[in-house]
Amino acid sequence: MLNLAILKYLVKKTGKKEKSVRNGLAKLHQRYSSLTMNQVAQVYALERGLSVRSKLTPEEKKTFPHLDIQKPTTIIKKTASNDKKRQVKQFIKYDTVDPFIRAHIDEVNKCYTFGAYTAAFILCRKIIENLLTDIIRKKFPQNTLANIELYFDTSRRRTRDFSEILKNLRTRANDFGAEKTLLERILTKADVFKDDANDKAHSWYHIVKRPKELEDAEVQSIIDMISTLEKKI
Repeated sequence: MLNLAILKYLVKKTGKKEKSVRNGLAKLHQRYSSLTMNQVAQVYALERGLSVRSKLTPEEKKTFPHLDIQKPTTIIKKTASNDKKRQVKQFIKYDTVDPFIRAHIDEVNKCYTFGAYTAAFILCRKIIENLLTDIIRKKFPQNTLANIELYFDTSRRRTRDFSEILKNLRTRANDFGAEKTLLERILTKADVFKDDANDKAHSWYHIVKRPKELEDAEVQSIIDMISTLEKKI
């Protein structure tokens, strides 16, 4: 049910009649049928440069999806300054001579520099997943089927999912001896990528719109800890 306070706010701010706003919300609800009417009203507001988020319930705020709301844009005539090559920012770094790892690091930094934050988030997950898989290979020699099964599903002939990699490392954490605490800290921080990156890869509603969301994942901290662990096993 639509919060009447939200309806009154939209009528006042848009200058439209109540019937017009209700009709607009009804049409929008057909497109976003999984949302509550109050959440639909937030989408309606965002499309008009407004927001009714403060009037949503705590649960509605929590479950409100990341949406790429398109707003009118102004076309700017290209000038010489627009053509200048933007310097790539170093969002993450990792000391390696492997050209494939290096290429992934460089691509994350380019995505971050040019605002492709969703792509950067998913690539960061890929890097962390593969670095942890390499940890398994280094720590557990591939001379037994049991060790191979830690990262590779031989029955399906494919590398295990990230969630399985994390689970198997947790199961074998005691094997890391004095480095168990470091490993557990890595796994805890890496958990954000287990579900969030999946959502961002498989759902239209999960878009990283601001760099802070990517920065809050502390990717560099995870990579630094993995690098330290690599040297100690």
